[in-house]
Amino acid sequence: MRKGNNTIVTAFLLVIAACMIAAGGYFFGKNAGEKPLLEAQERLYTLNRAGIENMIIEDGPVYVIGHRSPDSDTVCSAVAYARLLTLLGYPAQAAITEPVNRETAYILREAGVEAPPVLEDAAGKSIFLVDHSEYAQAAEGMEDAHIVGILDHHGVGTVTTGHQLVYEAKPIGATATIVWLDYMNYGLEIDKATAALLLGAVLSDTTNLTGSTVTEADRQAAADLAGRAGIADTGAFYLGLHAEALSYEGMSDEEILFSDYKEYETSGVRYGIGLLSVIDEDGARAMAERMKEALPRGFAAKQVDLMYASVGIRENGLKIDYIIPANEKSREFFEAAFPDYDEFDGTSYIFRNGGLGRKTKFVPGMTAFLNAHPHE
Repeated sequence: MRKGNNTIVTAFLLVIAACMIAAGGYFFGKNAGEKPLLEAQERLYTLNRAGIENMIIEDGPVYVIGHRSPDSDTVCSAVAYARLLTLLGYPAQAAITEPVNRETAYILREAGVEAPPVLEDAAGKSIFLVDHSEYAQAAEGMEDAHIVGILDHHGVGTVTTGHQLVYEAKPIGATATIVWLDYMNYGLEIDKATAALLLGAVLSDTTNLTGSTVTEADRQAAADLAGRAGIADTGAFYLGLHAEALSYEGMSDEEILFSDYKEYETSGVRYGIGLLSVIDEDGARAMAERMKEALPRGFAAKQVDLMYASVGIRENGLKIDYIIPANEKSREFFEAAFPDYDEFDGTSYIFRNGGLGRKTKFVPGMTAFLNAHPHE
């Protein structure tokens, strides 16, 4: 089955088309100025859908799947995008790399949706990646999979193909927002459950629309999705999922370290970083001490060269991050890559006034350092 290379015509074009129609222009043909806006919208929907019609699916369904240590954005985006592909007539199924965390389980319960099944091995399967493009973060066997598409809001990763694929990446707050935009651009209805999933993912990945990567698209997505989901109090919804994210009850320190953990590879150096969230600086210091003990054991369990834990809090509207290295080598690389930390307390490198976000600062900074100082 063939379907195609994605060219996204954003919602702004709808406004442009409407203006041209109102002015009597000929954007859609000689008599376009006389046609109703709905007809123009349908034309745009058709064009957008045609943009993916050459997507090549080999055997079986397309498995829509996010990264390892799945967070809410990766899981909810996979479920919602699999539904989108199904509505467009493509055989699609959401999957995850491992069981969901407590926050994601909360969002799924609120939406009344079951967690997707775990995909043990991606080899030989048609795969649509969401929320990542790194083999180091992908499911087992991904290098031998047939990747048909990537939907992401991070930097370009290591995944490559020799064929055309759907590739859509935007520098915005959440992959879920890109999914919402695609529903809009394809003229597809978002049901109540899908809206709740996407809303939870947007709020989670943008820290309730306060993160540094938040755009107007994220804010518009949250407002629209809240209405469709019937969630009048998004603040309360966020507090509910955030409380679950802060709860590590019943988890070992290693499980906490790897609950939101990603790996990257640059210039032959493979490194991993786990994100944790706590309420205040007392909690950050206590969690940092626990991670100091857990990191050497976690490092021994992973095939990486460097490893870190990042314990984050929000205080008076500002992000603060405590970065803990796993060993001396990790410490040396970190100090060389990030010399402008605010404080070192003997355990953690502390970054105030915005923190050291994994997506926005840590990975770009480490990538720049490793590219400038390649190691064998």
